[in-house]
Amino acid sequence: DVGIAEEHAVSMAGGLAKQGMIPVVALYSTFLQRSYDMILQDVAMLHLHVVLAVDRAGLVGEDGETHHGIYDVGFLRHAPGMMVLCPASLAEQEAMLQWAVEEYDGPVAVRYPRGGNRGFDGNKWTGNPDVVGAGALACHRMGKDVTLITYGTMIDNTMQAAELLAQQGIEATVLRLLTVSPLPVYHVLTMMSETPHVVILEEAAGGCGIREALAWELHKLKQGIRVDGVDLGKQYVTHGDMNALYKHYRLDAESIASYVQEVRQP
Repeated sequence: DVGIAEEHAVSMAGGLAKQGMIPVVALYSTFLQRSYDMILQDVAMLHLHVVLAVDRAGLVGEDGETHHGIYDVGFLRHAPGMMVLCPASLAEQEAMLQWAVEEYDGPVAVRYPRGGNRGFDGNKWTGNPDVVGAGALACHRMGKDVTLITYGTMIDNTMQAAELLAQQGIEATVLRLLTVSPLPVYHVLTMMSETPHVVILEEAAGGCGIREALAWELHKLKQGIRVDGVDLGKQYVTHGDMNALYKHYRLDAESIASYVQEVRQP
């Protein structure tokens, strides 16, 4: 515990890893921001086996405006060689942390939300939580009309949105990325719906997620793919109840379904 000296925590972890230890640095996403330089130059540049346990990833509800973890996907993806894992349940979180410590060899982050779980029905929707690593992808639903892509616990709202869309005659494929760095682009392309329309749903600040990067990579492999998406926008996210925040930023199931219907219009 280094108090509010997160820069020191990450730099010290790099030193420990260089001496053969496997340090796990558990920090809130919002405070990990202070360590950006150390992540880049004291860990990633040397490709050291440091495990970042990124708590409070995404919205934090009533923890307050300063505690939303909505920038970490962006700044962690900046670091060359950094793997970023996104569990959607406590079972996956445990499996990914174990894999990151015992099987991986290099800089790796496991980002998880406040409380670890948000009602995700692991038995119903998730694949095998033991399948983690580069390029990991879970397909939760197959449909021919549109592909919804998300990661982490946003799968809850996304799956509920897919069910609402089905009631309107729109069948969605739902893909969940287990890693946002590297992006499983080839797997996404293989498992997309027949219609080349992708909608990416992220609990991340505008420009700090994966939408632009994934769209770019998909376009390099196949022309004619349309990519839309919803994120939290560029403004600072206010304090509030989780359900109210999802609705306000159009990331609740009803708003997602409505948005997909909007962007599907000619």
